[in-house]
Amino acid sequence: MSVDQDHVIHSRAGRLGTDGITSRSDAKRIVASAYAARPAKGLAIHFHGGLVNTKAGLAIAEKLTPRYSGAGTYPVFFVWEAGLLETLKNNLGDILKDEVFQELVKKVGEWAVKEIGGSFTTRGGGPIPIDKYKLRRDFDSWFAGQAQAPPVPLESPVEKPGATRGVEPDEDTLATNIEAELDDDERFQQVMAGLYVASGGGTGTTTKGGNVPAANVRALVDEKALDEMFLPRTAGATRAGLVWFKVAKFVAKVVIAVIRRHWNKRDHGLYTTIVEEVLRAAYLAKVGEVAWRMMKKDTADAFDGNANSVGTALFADLAELAGQGKTFDQITLIGHSTGAVYINNLIEGAARAMPNGKFNVILLAPACRSDAFSKVLAANSSRIANFRMFTMTDELESQDQLVSIIYPRSLLYFISGVLEGEADVPLVGMNRFNADQQLFSKNAFKYIDDVRTWLALKASNCVWSIATGGLGLNSASKSHGDFDNDEATLLSIEHVLKNGY
Repeated sequence: MSVDQDHVIHSRAGRLGTDGITSRSDAKRIVASAYAARPAKGLAIHFHGGLVNTKAGLAIAEKLTPRYSGAGTYPVFFVWEAGLLETLKNNLGDILKDEVFQELVKKVGEWAVKEIGGSFTTRGGGPIPIDKYKLRRDFDSWFAGQAQAPPVPLESPVEKPGATRGVEPDEDTLATNIEAELDDDERFQQVMAGLYVASGGGTGTTTKGGNVPAANVRALVDEKALDEMFLPRTAGATRAGLVWFKVAKFVAKVVIAVIRRHWNKRDHGLYTTIVEEVLRAAYLAKVGEVAWRMMKKDTADAFDGNANSVGTALFADLAELAGQGKTFDQITLIGHSTGAVYINNLIEGAARAMPNGKFNVILLAPACRSDAFSKVLAANSSRIANFRMFTMTDELESQDQLVSIIYPRSLLYFISGVLEGEADVPLVGMNRFNADQQLFSKNAFKYIDDVRTWLALKASNCVWSIATGGLGLNSASKSHGDFDNDEATLLSIEHVLKNGY
């Protein structure tokens, strides 16, 4: 039996039947073969994560088919051409080398430290000295890979006991203060003047004082951000001029976003939050946000009712078998990362196509939004017969590095802080939203509490790695990508498939 031919349904943009992917007839044949095998533990459908490209998706199917089969199921793998990891690593690598990015992070970091002030402490407990010249040099060393840690803490600033919440600065006042100090930062001026030239602002531009020529830089910054920093460009013409107050105001906006998240306790640590806010303000189109949105759209399009949509086809084939009196005793849905988004859409689609359908669900570090999952639960919790989630504690989530230097936290943190287009978007697989019931209270975040309450219905619903809870409840995963590789987690999944929840 061929894994590729008999256990893989390969789609593109939610569709079957185009060159290089599974045909509609082959998809039907695979579902029929699954029933004909009369698996003792039913059908298991695996949805890989958004980091995975086609080659890796097929490799996962090759690796897991014998394990899922050995547990008594007939495994089918939805391979759906995501490959976000390559996009993220390539784009973040390019952005890290971008002098504009580095100067923005340095300037935002400098003013965030100034504005938040006394609530910052070093790891040793003393106050951070605000020496802007040293801070800039230390950032340069960090970006060059010559430092062990960034010059501002990876963790959140520590507030002194009894400290009162600071006042958020006025944007124009802060911009005026930033502009007034620009003559003290020649390199920032050179780089931003260079960006002005590279973005269509003519040639020969000099820095604010008029003595140092613009640096030769690339224009990787989003067009929207360029129009905020500089005077907009009309069709066929250069930008009208470089107004330094506009540049300062752009920086002020990002600084205030960092400060706001700090006071609201929605930051991801000082350094990470600075990076997130710079990326969201200036590089959102480049960093993979479009790829992320399109990837999620692919999982929804799979159930849009088109006869060649892979999810619609699955429902049709299962319904045809059911019409012949052929049903699986159980269907288990296994989703890693963005595969959980796929499962959300499947459960919602089944409400229309399989009114009596129920599923067992296993989620691995799910990247689905908490608000979306709460809607699934509100309308369709009765369709989830059994549930288990394997994911990391926040301690491990915070230590998992997506890309060194530029983003030293996990993929789920990056999705929450950048790719969803908002700051600190709650995700089901992130323990911080489940654990902090004071910040993410029922009154302030009902949808988080609804998910938290549902997860708590059974102690066995959640396995927070590293966990040694016994058969079916173990995981040693230390990074987001571990969950479909980690032996302890895989043995737990096999046990659940074979012996139940």
